Amino acid sequence: MNKVAVVVYSNLDGSGLSAVYRALMFVDELQRAGDDVALVFDGSGSSALAEIIRPESELHRAWTKAAPALRGVCSHCAKSYGVREALEVAGIPMLVDDRGHASLRALLVEVRQIITF
Repeated sequence: MNKVAVVVYSNLDGSGLSAVYRALMFVDELQRAGDDVALVFDGSGSSALAEIIRPESELHRAWTKAAPALRGVCSHCAKSYGVREALEVAGIPMLVDDRGHASLRALLVEVRQIITF
């Protein structure tokens, strides 16, 4: 079994759309294989998350498959991109373990391979 963290930094503009889609599909693949996977949204990825959780989003179906792996979103970044309130209302966990940001070191401490999109 692999221990993996998938961190999404991309937004949905331009090639970011395919990066976010590929991240979600990869998480689904890992889950189906029985791997231990944590999904984190950071940076502009926080705005992508705010969009893909909406049922009318073109990536919503892929999101629902990956959602069980969600660790959370960087609280500071969600605030910076103006989506924290919407994500909190949706019940998305806010990650604050590194001075208000998501901690990548925490993922290393869990002995996870970190893959970014």
